Amino acid sequence: MALTDAQLSEAVSVSKLGKYDLVKLALDWIEVKRHEEDYRRLTQAELIKKSLDDVVTGEATAEKIEELRKKIKARENKAEAEEAKAKK
Repeated sequence: MALTDAQLSEAVSVSKLGKYDLVKLALDWIEVKRHEEDYRRLTQAELIKKSLDDVVTGEATAEKIEELRKKIKARENKAEAEEAKAKK
């Protein structure tokens, strides 16, 4: 299910962000949250709605997204280091 114009217009009307900034932030939020169990179980339509809601309510911010990206990267680096150590 695609995001309807009405849904996007509603999200933009209650947000301080412009339409493109809102969508970009929601997509970035999905990218970092997709690793969490609660987000993996959602359908595509539910995922889009949840991420837009998170952006509009302020739960998803550029700062939080960057923080989560750093944590994910650190986890990946740690896993790679452990894997390399195990191979030796």
